[in-house]
Amino acid sequence: MTEQELHETLSLNIKKYRKGKFTQEQLAEAIDVSAQNINDIEGRRRWPRESTLVKIASVLEVDVYQLFIPQDCERIIEATDENLTIRASIQAKLISDFRNSMNKMLDKWEKSEY
Repeated sequence: MTEQELHETLSLNIKKYRKGKFTQEQLAEAIDVSAQNINDIEGRRRWPRESTLVKIASVLEVDVYQLFIPQDCERIIEATDENLTIRASIQAKLISDFRNSMNKMLDKWEKSEY
């Protein structure tokens, strides 16, 4: 999955999970960010901070990793102890990969400023 596809998937999933529950403004208020911030995230103009991503998932009552599952690949997974352990492992890996990608991007931007 490319960075652009990952960004598209995040955008689509945030919209999907808030549909019928929250407007962008309501979601923004619930996680204490501006409505423009949510609009920029959904519009693929900005990546959310890790803390914002965790808050979005919490308010939308999903696990963070679910925000990165392409909609055409989503499956219902039985909540067994083994699957919950696997889910936690995948979620930790996704957060780690996301953090590393964001740090690389920030390093690149920082270097380009000088």
